[in-house]
Amino acid sequence: MASETIDSEECAEILRCTAERVEEMARAGDIPGLKIGRNWLFVRSDLLAYLAEKAREEAQARRLKRSPHAPVPLARPRRQTPPVLPVPFQR
Repeated sequence: MASETIDSEECAEILRCTAERVEEMARAGDIPGLKIGRNWLFVRSDLLAYLAEKAREEAQARRLKRSPHAPVPLARPRRQTPPVLPVPFQR
């Protein structure tokens, strides 16, 4: 199955900006794209994967900025093991 390619206009709709801004970002290497002749082409799935990764990176940076020294919470087990009770002393 071939990946769907989109042009600058369609990419701009996804990014909610102008086609000119998309081409500036592609020239700078900020978004993955390929220039063929005078036109830019983008692979939709690559663009969406890139956006998802950037969103995760920015969310992580916001978390660290909010509390840089706080440990990242680890998942707790659903059930805790009950404490071991002492065996009664018998003589």
